[in-house]
Amino acid sequence: MEVSELLDDLKERLKPFKTRMFPQQVLLELSETGLVGQGFSNGRVAPVLINVPLPSLTIKEGVPIEVEPLADLIGDLLVRDGLIDAYVMASLPQAAVEWRVIDWGEREVPSDGVAALRELAPDLGLPYGLKEAAMDLRPLASGEGKQLLATTRREVVEGWIKVFHQAGTNLDRLACPQTCRLSALEGLLEEMEAGALVVLLTMTEGRAQLMAIRDGVPLFEWPLPGKAGAQVEEVKRCVAFLRREFGQEGRLELLLEGEMEGLEELEMALGVAVQRIQAEPYGSLVLQGLAIPEMGP
Repeated sequence: MEVSELLDDLKERLKPFKTRMFPQQVLLELSETGLVGQGFSNGRVAPVLINVPLPSLTIKEGVPIEVEPLADLIGDLLVRDGLIDAYVMASLPQAAVEWRVIDWGEREVPSDGVAALRELAPDLGLPYGLKEAAMDLRPLASGEGKQLLATTRREVVEGWIKVFHQAGTNLDRLACPQTCRLSALEGLLEEMEAGALVVLLTMTEGRAQLMAIRDGVPLFEWPLPGKAGAQVEEVKRCVAFLRREFGQEGRLELLLEGEMEGLEELEMALGVAVQRIQAEPYGSLVLQGLAIPEMGP
């Protein structure tokens, strides 16, 4: 056997040990319009390596429809970038996830909140029962006794597990995109005035939406129309609704991820300067939130 062959054989034998000792990770944001991802290792993030559009109906309402083509695509992309042995942390498509704020009130927060919710079976206004749901429950940065519940149908999780299994990857985590955004913004939100109404506008490729937050607790989420003029009017309407629904007190803070036409008009109408959020070197707030270590419920 040649020396080069011996070295190649040794590298293959050492690969599992190297993977465990120096884990390489991939952050991957899944959406119905495309995939965005980058490598992450030892607290350092690589440039965005994956940014590919998807044909319509490849994913529908967060469910992977074209499982085999998706698996082939993800596997090929990770092989191309030398990341096939990495651990994948992915965010579920936005359309697949429902979220609710759980307020345990005076009672002690259960050690296993998911099991407690399944037993209590409260009416959360979900389009499915908790028995058919996969659930994730996380503490909120502020709001004692409050937790953020993210749910999706079991078949959504099972479908994505199948995709990543067929792709030959090590799937380490499937996360809720809303939870990821809140994690990425946690430091900024803590610096804001108590009681401020924070409106986050996310304008990324294939998605325009609004999320309202007060004292670290999400209040409301709403999709925005695609046309610029309609977006401005819809944001103004949502802010008026939020003021009526959640009170007039507290200053208004506008945060923007991405680019938005009609920004000056919006600022003038609401009397607030927009603060641009830069997720760099991450490809998005969702990817930034994925990189933050999970906290137990």
